[in-house]
Amino acid sequence: QKHRHTLGLPQSLIEQSRDWLWTAFEVWSEKAWDPENGGFVEQLSMDGIPDVAADRRVRVQARQVFTFAKAIEMGWPGADKARALVDQGLDYIDTKIRHPDGGWVHTIKPDGTPIDEKRDLYDHAFITLAGATAYQITGNETGLKIARNAQEFIQTRLKDDEFGGWQEDLGLTQPR
Repeated sequence: QKHRHTLGLPQSLIEQSRDWLWTAFEVWSEKAWDPENGGFVEQLSMDGIPDVAADRRVRVQARQVFTFAKAIEMGWPGADKARALVDQGLDYIDTKIRHPDGGWVHTIKPDGTPIDEKRDLYDHAFITLAGATAYQITGNETGLKIARNAQEFIQTRLKDDEFGGWQEDLGLTQPR
């Protein structure tokens, strides 16, 4: 309950939004982590069943870490579950889905095997956000490590020294 920025919204809307978020955090905290392979599932079925067979985007791994770190910051009552998921997610990002030549791969199979080894700027931005946010909220040093690693990769491998800005990825894909 640290943040009380209401932007002039009615209290009932604020409470409805919080209740919706708490429900979403609860559902995903119970279903998002793949206990067999590690990592977060990409999606749930319409019946709420984790789709453990679906391929996974690396940015989704980072988004889940960010989301559960923010759940802690927002005062979600399941903070212990969120902390465990943040720690597991950071470890997974740090140890399982890195590219051997630096940075992180783009997509993986459920077992963590790379599908697309492209190193994408957008993915690395999410890894930076997730790591920095997790470190800020939980103090987990792995978060700071991956945020710094992602920033270093962006600055040394994706920066466009000729025209300014950054490349979409190492394959020089056209900008989004």
